[in-house]
Order: sequence, then structure tokens, then C-alpha cells
Amino acid sequence: MGWSREFIEKVRESTDLTDVARDYGDTKNAGPGKIKMNCPLPNHSEKTPSHYVQKEFFKCFGCGEGGDIFKFIQLLENCDFNESVQRLAGRAGLSPGPEDWIGGSAGEDKRKDLFVAIEMASEIYINRLLDMDNKDAQKARSFLRERGITGAMCQTYGIGYSFPKTKGLTDGLIASLKQPLTKYFKESGTKEVEIPKKIESTLKRAGLASEYQDKTTDFFFSERIMFTIFDSTNRPIAFSGRQLPGGKDPKYRNSPETEIYKKNEILYGLNWAKKHIAKEDRIIICEGQLDVIALLESSLPVAVGPCGTAMTENHVKKLTGYTKNFVLSFDSDAAGQNAAEKFSQWEEKHNLQIKAATLSSGDDPGDYLAQSKLDDLVQQLEKADPFLRWRINRIIHLGKVETIEERVLVANSALQIVKDHHEAMYHDDYVRYIGEKLDLPYTGLRQKFDETSKTPQQKAFQGNQLPPQNRKPPSPIVENQRKAESKETKISTTLGNRVLAVLLHNRQTLEQGEILPNKLKAIFFPTKAQGNVFEALLNSQNVDQAIEQVDQSSEEAQILQELRTSKPNESLTAEIVSKQVGELLIRRIKNELDLLHQEAKATNNLELITGIGDEKTAIKTMEDDGYDLFSSEADFLIEWLHERLEK
Repeated sequence: MGWSREFIEKVRESTDLTDVARDYGDTKNAGPGKIKMNCPLPNHSEKTPSHYVQKEFFKCFGCGEGGDIFKFIQLLENCDFNESVQRLAGRAGLSPGPEDWIGGSAGEDKRKDLFVAIEMASEIYINRLLDMDNKDAQKARSFLRERGITGAMCQTYGIGYSFPKTKGLTDGLIASLKQPLTKYFKESGTKEVEIPKKIESTLKRAGLASEYQDKTTDFFFSERIMFTIFDSTNRPIAFSGRQLPGGKDPKYRNSPETEIYKKNEILYGLNWAKKHIAKEDRIIICEGQLDVIALLESSLPVAVGPCGTAMTENHVKKLTGYTKNFVLSFDSDAAGQNAAEKFSQWEEKHNLQIKAATLSSGDDPGDYLAQSKLDDLVQQLEKADPFLRWRINRIIHLGKVETIEERVLVANSALQIVKDHHEAMYHDDYVRYIGEKLDLPYTGLRQKFDETSKTPQQKAFQGNQLPPQNRKPPSPIVENQRKAESKETKISTTLGNRVLAVLLHNRQTLEQGEILPNKLKAIFFPTKAQGNVFEALLNSQNVDQAIEQVDQSSEEAQILQELRTSKPNESLTAEIVSKQVGELLIRRIKNELDLLHQEAKATNNLELITGIGDEKTAIKTMEDDGYDLFSSEADFLIEWLHERLEK
């Protein structure tokens, strides 16, 4: 069903797109009745405005996207046509009457079933958790109680418990959804004979079930605490399943991307926080759902966090539509601190005013909820440091500062951060600040600062391809060492071939575990040939198609011929494969660190290995946690590897 043509035109006439656009970024006058701005659309970033807006239409000459007022809202709010009309009507103060909603096909019906299925699943999970007769959920209830989560909060935030893992394929959720979905489709006018296929299709499209061994199953979220993920309009769209204490890795499992769930656009908690953001004029960005909930329960309920991915520029762009004042409250471990550091690349580009909080005793916000100390949490967040000062303090904290030489080395790193900062008015004060913190004279630091050049900007890594051939080649020392066989090469190569065999025979397992397309990349493999084979298999339906993409006399062809003789492993689970890929990543990182040490030693340039403690800490954490591919440490190491290979 859809809106009447008369009502649509009434909304169009009552809306000025130039006013709407101002909610999504800074604008400049571009002539009579026209404005321009940096493109606010997802997946397009720019520094020079090329996005032009008039009363009824928009056009971006950078990405080529254009359309009317309704398409503008559809693209920015991830909604369909009917929803865009409703949102703009509300903005214009128009209240539709019964005659404004008419029959007929409309975009809403294409996705409505998914919203309904997710909402039903959320209610089932919540009821399973709160049903005291359900002994399976006792461990989940105990854990949540220890974290300060009450039954009422579970209802408010959509927290539940999934079904236990059984032998064979699991279908507890599917069975529970069958009756309510059958009733829903009957009432929607679906023919009874078509309902079973309609249910199966809807569950798969919503990410609630998948095809495995020729059967539809829902084992993906077995035995997990389920956090319902909502879009900004408070509709449930996906789930994040947290591992129970002592449960199977990974720690978090998130719904796959669907028509209604885009991980690089959705922020957990925004649906609750947005009504408070206007009053506070700031947003607190956390890492986990429990951290976000802790702040939503406090006197500062403006917290959000990414779900299923690290923070991306799309997330940042979405948040700047509400405010440009960000407070970062990430975990105190190396991965969390590096996640906060990542915001430096967006600070100038999006004109952000950033502060970063350092919580005492290494706690995260969720710990304060568990300890009933939310007032202490708010007080510490109110004392958050300006972002540049926080970055300088972090450099000083991580460095050795016992001798003059060590303090000078740390000062050089801190001065570089200040030099690279876009606001020149800050520079002199922070040069003095560095001198005070390190007990070094201002005059010498100022002279050194004036002689320091800005760090050349590097292009962000694009896609999952291997580094382009036209990049500057590595030094001869590194090139020779990369060709050399280390004692770990054989183990890494064997592991790489095992993962390639999984891609060939058990691709569904990789996709069900969200290892593809979100995690596994060509750069994980120890040799260029294996990376090329990965790309060939990724773009092929079978091994014969992959062989056609490579030189028949190459090492790639030899690897593919060996894979042809391999067989599917029926006992593989997503958890097992995730660990294999995590180990593959760690071995690749270790190899790059070894090469870095060797180059530093050969060139007598110890600066090459200064500051790699975070990488070693992240490696150890991943090894201790069973190679958790979905941890923040893994995200940090993947980003480091990208940057390392670009140099």
C-alpha cells in the first residue's frame, strides 16, 4: 500500500530541500535558491563541495547521485519511498488522514516482512530470557544481573537469549516463528499454499536463517545473549549475540548485512540517544552494547556505538547530522585506544570538536553500571581531555622518559602530532605543554617544531585487493627478506592452503560466520600467489573458472591444481574456520614485524620499530583469546597491516 498522489504532492509543496539538507551538514550559498555542501550521502566523502541542492532536487557532481526530496531522504535514512514521505510530512507538520493512505503496490511491502520477522524474533528472545522456568537461560540471566542489567532494562533495550545448540541442525527460532508468521501472512492476503516458502524466504532475507547442508537452519546465534539492534526510527532490524562466559568464540556474532541492516551506517543506541543529543549538543561514542546501555541509564544518555564493525566514516557522517561534538570513551586496552586515535583522520575533514575520556582503573562504561557508580562515570566523562592533548598524553604515557635521550625521542613524536594538526592557533600552547610534561626547554622544542614538516597524507586502503604494482617498491633489504624462507613460512603456507580449500568447498560456512565478505582478505595470506588464488576463487563459481583467471604456468595455477584434489570438510564449523583465519592473520602480522626488526637492524634505524608495542599486545591478546577474528584487536591489526603494505 502507499500514499495518495495528492498527499505526496502536498508534502512536496510543503518541503524545501535546501532546509532539509542543512540537517545533514554545513551548506554554502550557490546562487538564488541554491546551496552547495560536501556530499552527505553514504560511501562518498569529499573536501570540496560538489553536492548542489535546490528546493525540490539535488545533484552531486562527485558521485553522480541525484533526485528529488524523497530520494534524498531514502538514501540518507536507509528507508523506502513511503517512509520518506511520512518523515517529510512530519517535518512539515502535515497529518495524513485516512483518505491519504490508499491501496496499491509500494516499496514498503518489499521490506515490511523483514521488520515484522525481526520484531517477532526479538520478542521470542526476550521472553526466553525473562521466563524463569527456562533453565537454559539461567547462565545468561546471572551474567546480566552481575553487569547491572535488570529485567525491566531487558524489555526496554530488547535483550534476550537465543536457543541452545543441539546435535545436528538447529531450528528452535524457526519453529517458534512459524505460527506467528503464518498468521501474519494469512492476514496480509498471502495464499496459504505459498506461506511456507514465504516464511523461509523472509527468514533468510532478514538474516534469521540460512541454507546449510540443503536445509534451513538458525544455529548461527546458538547459546548467546541477544541484543536487538534498532535503526534510528526505533525499528528492530538485526541482532548482536554475545558469547556467554566460557561459551564458544567469537565473543560477538552479528547479523549479516541485509536489505534493512547496513553495518557501516547503523549505530547501536542512536534510536534512544537522539532525543537527548539536541539538549546536550554532544555524542558519546563507546565500543560495546553494555557500555552504551550504561550511559543511557545515566544522567548523560547520549551514547552510541558501532555494531558488527569498527567505526567508519559513514558512521561519523551520520552523527554529524546531530552534532559535531564527540566524546570518545573506548576501552583502555591497546585496541580501544587505537580505535580512538583513528578519529584524527576525520577531525579536520568533518570539522569535529573531539574530546577523549580516560576512565580510572582501566574500567569501561559497562563496569560502572555493574558497580552502581554511574554518577562517577558521568563525572569522569565531563573531565574528558581535548583530543589533541589526549593524543599527546598517550604518546608520553607509552614512551620511556627516564633519560634525556628518551624524553627527546618522545617529544619528537609529540611535536609531529601537533605539527600535523590543522588548527595552527593550538600549536604554540601545545609545544609549551610538551615541554612542561617532559621537562624540556621551550626554546629548543619550538626550534625543532619549526623545522618539522607535516606528515604526507596517505591514501586510505581501498577494497580487499593486493597493493597495486605501481606503488613504490620496498627497500632491497626488505624485498630480499620477503623472498627468504623463514621457519614459519611452511606452517603459514599450509594454513593458507587450508583456508583456500575452505573457500573452495565450504564457502557457505565462511559467509554464515561473517568471515566473508567482512574479514578475510587477500593480504592475510603469506605469499602473493596465495593472495592471487584467493581473489580468483572469490570471483569464481568453481576451481575451473579460477584457473582461467591465472597464468597456466604460474605458481597460482599449481596451487589451484592442488586444491582441485582436495575434498570438502563436512565437520567444519564457522567457529573453527574463524580461528583458522585469525591464526592466519596473526602469522602474517608476526612475519611483517620480523621483517621490520630485520630492516631496523640492517639499516641501524631503530625508529622503524619504535611504538610497535600496541601491535605485540594485540597479538598476545588474540592468541590468548583463541584467535578471535571479531575482536577489536583483530580490527586494529588488520588496519595496521593495510598501512604497512601501503608504505
